[in-house]
Amino acid sequence: MKALLEAGNKKKKVSDKEIYQEIFDAILSFRLRPGTRLTEDNLSKIFNVGRNTIRSALLRLSQDHIIEIEPNKGAFIAKPSVKQAKDIFAARQLIEVAIVKDVIKHATKSDFALLKKIVKTEQDNIDHEHIVEGILSGGDFHLMLAKISKNTTLERMVTTLVPQTSLVIVQYEKPDAPKCSYEEHFALIEVMQKGQVDKATQLMFDHIQGIEARLKLEDKEVSGELLDAFKPRL
Repeated sequence: MKALLEAGNKKKKVSDKEIYQEIFDAILSFRLRPGTRLTEDNLSKIFNVGRNTIRSALLRLSQDHIIEIEPNKGAFIAKPSVKQAKDIFAARQLIEVAIVKDVIKHATKSDFALLKKIVKTEQDNIDHEHIVEGILSGGDFHLMLAKISKNTTLERMVTTLVPQTSLVIVQYEKPDAPKCSYEEHFALIEVMQKGQVDKATQLMFDHIQGIEARLKLEDKEVSGELLDAFKPRL
């Protein structure tokens, strides 16, 4: 019984996946800025885990190009250049236009119902000003489209590009700019469901272009402090 009580009093160990998500959420909520240094010592204190867990989380983040690990310097939140940002949007236009065509070929009624459910969640989050959750739900919509397309190569590409897009938005977003529109997502579902290939591909192209247009893509310096972003945990 004593052992059970002691086990119950212990905090649940945080996994590298959960640390990944907390850091990514901190970026999306503008608490962690591009260029912020992520030190293993401080992250170990913040999350109360060993360095191996932190290294696994940092490796996951670097694989998704959310952070950059520089030899002899450490890990930093990535700072996409203006050219990199434009390249990301250009890649997404090409890839997601192709995905839309495959979605129209393969999607079932249940697939479209799931897409609508995701966008409704996005709408609810945005309407209640849960911006981080809204951004994540918007990303989930694009990831689910890729999954439904049944093109695993394009799905892998989108899985990498969606987090990078979020990072670009954080760095270059105009003040008070509208977010990725759930209304556009609903419109896209409707057109895909009707099998209107040309209209759907044009909507997707315009949708990605619209996200880019809402940004102020010009070089600028941004920085922040790691410990300030996670004060509630300390």
